[in-house]
Amino acid sequence: MHGHNWKVEVEVCGNKLDNIGMVIDFKEIRNMTKDVVNQLDHRFLNDLIPFKVINPTAENIAQYIYEELTKAMNSKQQIQVKSIKLWETEKSAVTFTG
Repeated sequence: MHGHNWKVEVEVCGNKLDNIGMVIDFKEIRNMTKDVVNQLDHRFLNDLIPFKVINPTAENIAQYIYEELTKAMNSKQQIQVKSIKLWETEKSAVTFTG
């Protein structure tokens, strides 16, 4: 068993700007991402329901984050999660797109 310090990069897209000219505030994306990642932080991933059936590889974790963020952003209909890039090290990353 071993742990990682993941870095998560979120890419969203939208076709409508709000009244101040933004698709979504970066702070809002960061807060939603923290909520999702906190469910995984300092946990034995194999004990979590999503990873009881699938292996908690970087690819599967990226997909999980993508799906959970997509659910969180459902209320913001003009915004779509485009991709999740999950960095395991400075030079190693995977990207999941929906």
